[in-house]
Amino acid sequence: ADVKVGTDIYVALALFGYSAVVTLVYVQIRKPVFHQVAYGLEVAIVLVRSMLHQIEVRKTNARAYSELVHMFWLGVGAFGVSFVLWNIDNIFCTNLRALRAVLPAPLGPLFQLHAYWHIGTALGCYASIVYQQYLRLVKLGTVDRFRIRRLAMVVPYIDRCEKTE
Repeated sequence: ADVKVGTDIYVALALFGYSAVVTLVYVQIRKPVFHQVAYGLEVAIVLVRSMLHQIEVRKTNARAYSELVHMFWLGVGAFGVSFVLWNIDNIFCTNLRALRAVLPAPLGPLFQLHAYWHIGTALGCYASIVYQQYLRLVKLGTVDRFRIRRLAMVVPYIDRCEKTE
């Protein structure tokens, strides 16, 4: 298995340090754009790292590579659409509020674009977590004991294969 042991603490400390610095700076300057850029940078780093792992897996396991690619693009798509909706909501907040005020009550929530940001980033984060779990199974050499299933044909989860004897 191609698994590096002992690097977990460094990754955890780096993430903690980055989050602490971003939080401290944001509390001082109170500029939402800083927070958005910091978050985008963190997501970009995770994406590049994931792509590098996919390239490794592509050489050794076509099925696992295909599953990883699907989860990767689900996460990228969810984050991308969410980011666009979040920015539309930030830029056109006044207009969206006015629109919601004149729409019938059941339609108003459909234009709460910030809510879609939370839903989309949750899906993106979840896809990223399942991606990392599946990648770990590949690296440990145990991926053939598991398969990816999808809830509602979209949301991936890892399922243990039934034993055949």
